Amino acid sequence: MLDSYRDLIDGLLDTPSTLRTALGEPIAEDAPAEVANLLLELRVREAVNLRRLQAIMRHEPILLLAMEDEPEMRALRPATGDPTPEAEMATFSHDRSELISLLVNLTLRDWDRGVNHDRTGETTLADEVEDHLTWDEAIVAKLTSA
Repeated sequence: MLDSYRDLIDGLLDTPSTLRTALGEPIAEDAPAEVANLLLELRVREAVNLRRLQAIMRHEPILLLAMEDEPEMRALRPATGDPTPEAEMATFSHDRSELISLLVNLTLRDWDRGVNHDRTGETTLADEVEDHLTWDEAIVAKLTSA
């Protein structure tokens, strides 16, 4: 079981470097609009996922919405200040680091922590992380092909 959780963390750790390899460092300001839009979605979804998992770990009563129903996802907006593709990637990378820090410090009991989901009913923190990694892999494929 522990190995499967490590695999999830390793998968999440791979994303920033995979994107840097594919998109360059820094990402060009004149990146195609499709790349900029996908980076925006990536950044916002990472922030939403981090917020959700932090709430679960703080034992806050939470009903998880489907990701597409989260208010931040419905109103995808560039980050304030500097909405360049590089700024979106930097914010994503920061939030991904925060997420990884949270995950590496979980106990086995934490991974199995139950939470209510508005569509699937009872789910676990591990299931949420696995869903996030699955989505992550899909958007990485879109970004590398864009």
